Amino acid sequence: MKFIDENSINRLNFKDLLSRVEILSPYGKEKLNNLKIYLPGDEEELEGEFLQMEKIKEFILEEKKILMEIEIILHKLKDIKTLANCSLEDGILDVVDLYEIKAQAFMFEELNKLLKEKNEIFQNYILKDLSELIKILDPNDERISTFHIYESYSVILKEIRRQKKEVEKKLFIEKDYEKLKSLKEERLSILVDEEREEFKVRKGLSKLIKKFMPDFIENIKKSAELDLVLGKVKFANEYGGMRPEIVKNKKQIILKDAINLEVREYLNASNKKYTPISIMLNTGTTVITGANMGGKSVALKTIAENVLLFHMGFFTFSSEAKISLLNFLFFVSDDMQDISKGLSTFGAEIIKLKEVNKRLSQGSGLIIFDEFARGTNPKEGQKFVRALAKYLNLKESISVITTHFDAVITEGMKHYQVVGLKKINFDELKNRMLANNNSMELIQENMDFSLEESQSTEVPKDAYNIAKLIGLDEEISEMIYEEYTEED
Repeated sequence: MKFIDENSINRLNFKDLLSRVEILSPYGKEKLNNLKIYLPGDEEELEGEFLQMEKIKEFILEEKKILMEIEIILHKLKDIKTLANCSLEDGILDVVDLYEIKAQAFMFEELNKLLKEKNEIFQNYILKDLSELIKILDPNDERISTFHIYESYSVILKEIRRQKKEVEKKLFIEKDYEKLKSLKEERLSILVDEEREEFKVRKGLSKLIKKFMPDFIENIKKSAELDLVLGKVKFANEYGGMRPEIVKNKKQIILKDAINLEVREYLNASNKKYTPISIMLNTGTTVITGANMGGKSVALKTIAENVLLFHMGFFTFSSEAKISLLNFLFFVSDDMQDISKGLSTFGAEIIKLKEVNKRLSQGSGLIIFDEFARGTNPKEGQKFVRALAKYLNLKESISVITTHFDAVITEGMKHYQVVGLKKINFDELKNRMLANNNSMELIQENMDFSLEESQSTEVPKDAYNIAKLIGLDEEISEMIYEEYTEED
C-alpha cells in the first residue's frame, strides 16, 4: 500500500525538492530514490533517526576536517554491487573486477577509521572489518589500490613468468629470422600457459572472496545510509530544517511558521515578502477559506510537503512541528484534469474521492482537497463540498479542505481563514494604487497570507474588495454591492 501516489508527488513538485539533497555516492543516491516511509508503529525507529541527525548536525558544525575526509571517500565510491552479487553467485571475476573490489575495500577501511574516531556519533554506521579480504587481494602488503595476478598466488605462475622473461630477453637481442620465429612461437605457447594459470588463480580468488561478500554488501548498505543521513542534515542546515516532535498518543499535526521552500525562494528572488503559516489539525475536517490570490493552495502544499518530509525521516521546515505518523497522504488539487482519459476536473476529483474512501478503512491519514468541486456549477459544488466536509469530519483521519463556497462549515469542524486584506486601510491602498497605475503588485504586497482560526461559518468577501481596488467600473461595482446586500 503506497503512502502517497505518484500524481500527488508531482503536484507537490516533491522530486525537485529532494534533488536539493546533496548525495555523494551512487549507493546514497539509490537510497534517496527509495526512501523509507515511516508508518504508525515506527515511532521509536523514527525517534532514533532524528536523534542521530541531531548528533550529526553538531558534528558537521564542529568537525569540518573529518567531515571533508568522509565526504571525499563517499564521493570516490563506485557502484559495484553487481560484482559483489556475481561473487556470491560463484561467478569468476576478472582482473578489473578484482581491482574494483580491492580499491573499494581499501576505501571502506579508510572510512571506518574515520567513523571509529567519532564512534559516539557514528556507531550505527561502523563498517564490517575487511582486513582479511584486503590481505588476499594485497598479498605483498603494498597498500596500493592497483591489482594484478601476483606471482605469490602460484608457484607455477611464477615459473611460467620466469620462462617468459628469458624468452623475451632472447627475442630482444636475436637477429636470425628463423630463431626469432621459433622464439615467438615459444613465447606464444608460454602466454597460453600463463593465461590458463591466471584463470585458475582468478577462479580460486573468486571462491575465497565469496565468503567476504556478505560483509562487503553490508558495508555498501551502511555507506549508503551514512551518505543519506549526512545529506539530510546538510539539507536541513542549508534551508532551516528543525527537528520535529513525534506525537504518539493521538493523530495530530501542529505546524508553526512552516514554509514552502520553492515559494519562499521565488518570492525572495522577486524581493517580495514570504509569510509562513501556522496551523493545528486534528482528526475530522478543517476548512480553510480566503479569496483567490489569498494563498490557500500554497498553505495546503506547505502542510503536505512538511508532513511528507517528516514521514521520510527529514527535519521539517518550520520553527516548530508536532506530527503523528499516519498511514497515507492524499493531495487532491485543482489541476486534476486528465485529458487522456477524457475526464473533467470534477470527474477526476470523484475518481480520486473513491480512492480516498477505500483508504479510510485502512488507517488514519492526511487528506487534502484544494477547492474541491470548483469544476461544477456553484449550487451543486457547494452541496458536494458540504457533504464531503461532513463525511470526513466523522472519520479518524485528518482532513483539510479549501473552498470558496459558503455554508460548508458545520458544528465540530475547525475553520481557518487567510487573513488577506482584512486588516488594511482600503482607502489608503486605493490611493496608492491610483498613484502607481493600479499596480496589482501593491495588492500582493499588502495581502496577509497567514492563517487565523475563525468561528465564522462564512467565506470572507475579499473578492469584492479586490475588484474595487483594481478599479472596477462604478456602475458594476454598485450592482455587485447590491447583490451582496440582498444576500446578507
